[in-house]
Amino acid sequence: MADVMVTGRMDEAKKNAGLQVLAREGLNASQAVNLLFERLAETGNADFLTGKRATDEERWHSAARYVDGISRKRVSRFDTMTKAEIKRERLAARGLMGRD
Repeated sequence: MADVMVTGRMDEAKKNAGLQVLAREGLNASQAVNLLFERLAETGNADFLTGKRATDEERWHSAARYVDGISRKRVSRFDTMTKAEIKRERLAARGLMGRD
């Protein structure tokens, strides 16, 4: 994935004060912006920035988006087998052992 540049304008005093806080926390401006955008993508809203409280419906939709984004476990025929059964099955598939 290609990196892109994000720019913003602000008062110089605000920038310097913010950079001091970031430096104290061991971060630089680029890291802070990345964390900001990660949080925006993760939550799907900017409530943590604006102080707006999400409604119950909005929180349910956000939770549903999160759950829908969780990868699903792939199912195979080996899931219910013991390690010994899997080994026997693989040996049998190679013709090295008879199937029971």
